[in-house]
Amino acid sequence: MHITPPFLDARILDGVAVVYLLPHTNVTTLNANGVCIPHILKLLESCRRVDVVWDSYIASSIKESTREKRGKGVRRKVGGPTKVPSNWPDFLRDSTNKEELFQFLSDKVGSNDWPDGKEVFITSGTDVISRGSDHSMPRCDHEEADTRIVVHLKDALDKGCTTCLVRTVDTDVVVILIGKYHSLTSQHQMAAIWVAFGTGKNFMYLDINAICYALGKDRSTALPMFHSFTGCDTTSAFFGKGKKSVWEAWNPYVEVTEAFNNLMNHPYMTVTVNCKEFQLLERFTVIIYNKKSNLDSVNEARRELFSQKNRTMENIPPTQEALLQHTLRAVYQAGIWATSDHCEQKPPTSEGFGWTLESATKTWRPVCSNLPVASQACSGLIKWLQKRHVHVWRTMLMQEGAVEVHITLQLPM
Repeated sequence: MHITPPFLDARILDGVAVVYLLPHTNVTTLNANGVCIPHILKLLESCRRVDVVWDSYIASSIKESTREKRGKGVRRKVGGPTKVPSNWPDFLRDSTNKEELFQFLSDKVGSNDWPDGKEVFITSGTDVISRGSDHSMPRCDHEEADTRIVVHLKDALDKGCTTCLVRTVDTDVVVILIGKYHSLTSQHQMAAIWVAFGTGKNFMYLDINAICYALGKDRSTALPMFHSFTGCDTTSAFFGKGKKSVWEAWNPYVEVTEAFNNLMNHPYMTVTVNCKEFQLLERFTVIIYNKKSNLDSVNEARRELFSQKNRTMENIPPTQEALLQHTLRAVYQAGIWATSDHCEQKPPTSEGFGWTLESATKTWRPVCSNLPVASQACSGLIKWLQKRHVHVWRTMLMQEGAVEVHITLQLPM
């Protein structure tokens, strides 16, 4: 949607996105007076409040482990006289660089004199620096700006803002806002929420009110769990299944919406293979890979697709155990998004939610499955058979071009 939103009461900026997007070619140093402060002054001409929200950087967190996979940039001490790096993206790839830069900018913005009648809020670690306002925002323990934006949006609405715009380039932010829309506006019926999304030719204004009206309440509130389950920064996508194809699988299987919403309404729920939510997600996974299948079990769907449809191993569903671990990771991420309107999230440890902490590197890695590796299991079975002198009869049956192996074991007397 390219419709320009009306006059705004508040603009809430995803700070990382703004730092990436602001022009810096004609700026020689990192001094905030060069780009950041003039940008906020320009925005205040068409609104009365501007919020700038930064990420926090927590050692040994899942998010930090995800960042490390993208590679590390060149470390450089940040200060006002520091020259702008020639390779800006490489500089911003280092978490310490970003943490120092964001704190430096927060201090500069917080000490600047702003026009009368204008309010500026900028995060500083767990605190918020406020200028031009008679109230202060509470401490916030969020790690990601993605969720902390919701806290600032809620504060703006509670303080009388009715038309708010969020500036971001992150799809996760859009998904979170859609998921929290109905709770955010329940006490503010006249609220209008917009998102300025993307860059260049892909830039657009998104009317969150209109999107949520088109989706309906159930799908809107379920969207974050759907997004987490089908792939985001911290959860993997199903191989070869993009958002469009999994969305098309959701359309005929509306029953899974109940599972998505139950998991959003009960953050960090304990999920097992026998619970209703997992069974609905398992059936949904089968449909993702084969919309015509009547099967409920991913294990049965794997066998059918591999033996009868001649699918490669990459193009069949994961095992039930692997799907369970994936679901646990999705539940954990969705739990963080579900509590995005809480200043204090206090998420549980991710151990047991499809993650394990490597003791040597202090980084989190996903648990793919708790089942033994097939090659090791088969090798162990062969050794067990040989050791006990078990007689094995193999009957090879050809069925639709696939070979099935039937093994009969006769244990010694």
